[in-house]
Amino acid sequence: MKIDPLFLEKYINSLRGKLFDYFAVFSVAKFQRNKSKGSNKPLPFLKNISKTEKYQKIIEKIKNLKINDELKAKPNKSKNKASFLNEIIISSSYQNLISQINKFKKKKVKQKKSNKNNKKVSLKKKITDNGNSQNIISQINQFKFVSFLKFQKSDFIKNLIPKYKINNQLFEELKKFNFFNKDSLVKPNNKKFDQKIGIVFYSDHNLIFMSLTINLNNRIKINGLTEIPIPGNVIGDSLVEDSNELANIALDSINLLDLNDAPLLIVLSSSFFNIHTFKASDLKQISLSDRKVQSKSPYLPDNTLVDFLRMSDPQISSGFVRTTYSQKDFIKGWTDTLEMIDLSVIGLVPAAPLIFDAITKTIAEEKTILIDIESTVTTLLIGGELGELNSHKLPFGSSLYVSPNLKDSGKNYFDRVSNSIKIIMNNNNEKLPLNIFVMGSGLDNLVNSEFHLPKGFKSIAELKLSDYSYSPKTMQIHELLSNSIDSRIFSLASILTLCV
Repeated sequence: MKIDPLFLEKYINSLRGKLFDYFAVFSVAKFQRNKSKGSNKPLPFLKNISKTEKYQKIIEKIKNLKINDELKAKPNKSKNKASFLNEIIISSSYQNLISQINKFKKKKVKQKKSNKNNKKVSLKKKITDNGNSQNIISQINQFKFVSFLKFQKSDFIKNLIPKYKINNQLFEELKKFNFFNKDSLVKPNNKKFDQKIGIVFYSDHNLIFMSLTINLNNRIKINGLTEIPIPGNVIGDSLVEDSNELANIALDSINLLDLNDAPLLIVLSSSFFNIHTFKASDLKQISLSDRKVQSKSPYLPDNTLVDFLRMSDPQISSGFVRTTYSQKDFIKGWTDTLEMIDLSVIGLVPAAPLIFDAITKTIAEEKTILIDIESTVTTLLIGGELGELNSHKLPFGSSLYVSPNLKDSGKNYFDRVSNSIKIIMNNNNEKLPLNIFVMGSGLDNLVNSEFHLPKGFKSIAELKLSDYSYSPKTMQIHELLSNSIDSRIFSLASILTLCV
């Protein structure tokens, strides 16, 4: 087990401080003894010393003493010009002082051991019974202040650590006994538990690769990023046209970001998925063969994949079942690509539903609305926590409204989205919530220094769903096509936090 050098340094400094105080007291006693006329008997040790003016001056001098400066000073043979520290070191009374201190410490230890009602004392006895701790305490008792001054602190630590290895059990006992100061406790090095992960995000014919590490506290650090345009002959509007070429593109980025041994999380645009929620009691069976499940699929039955998620206790018949539909050929294109890449995969997930569930756990409203803005389409999710969730495709995205007049671009888009949401909510006899949450690649194109989200809309970044650091200037690899991807960075960090 490693011993914190800072703890050792603090402990040794505290010992040095005590030695200075003891020596000052001893020096004052000697001073009083020599001053008394015609008497060779020393005055009682420590008697009325604290009241003497000489004692106060010495203590003040000790407090102002700069050890490092004294150590660097060249030795001076002249007694008149000797440093205060040298006066202490060459004192003939020093060894007697150490002996007095050790006797005093042993006496105090015996007194504490005799107190049976003190739980901490019994614990200390248990600790000192350990062979390792006995050796350490023995060394501290025999430790020579002058010897410490003869070499550097780092050398002292290097000599001490290899000789005495405190076991974990002893260390835990010491912590319980408050033997360590809170500021000097050894902090476990958890970097070895950090996990490197790669995230692949596809949307709007752009492929984003992120290299990051996540620690035990779900703190994420983004280490590298690339954004690659994907031509239509590799991924079309609804299908992966060329899995081989997609795998080659992916492997180039994986090698560039050093993700060869990292698991991958694949996040796909929300527009490739449709979501509908059923009451469990309305379904004869929870499978694609159920006619009601088939009726809500936008694809032919043979080309449909469905993922089912119960939104409440399976024992409750009135619970909800969320169904997520996707095109089988599209998903197969990605699974074929991942087989060629041959890396561990955390999962393949749509972007918006995980964020939606995180919002409903944070915001207490009867209905929650989330829009995922892309270039040519907007996905609208409406639902509640552990309840119904349905998706709607709006046939417009950010590209239709982007213009040189950035302020008008954002205003026109959000006016149209707001009208579409009101129509859907009125048809279902539902009231609008206080805020409509926004995410997606299109958000970065619409919101800028000249236009902020209008009232009633809120970016998911304001919810702080994840703890991450993103500093492009410190990254060796940071290659972008877009002017901004801040919204996507936050979304992907949040999705990873929810998946691991």
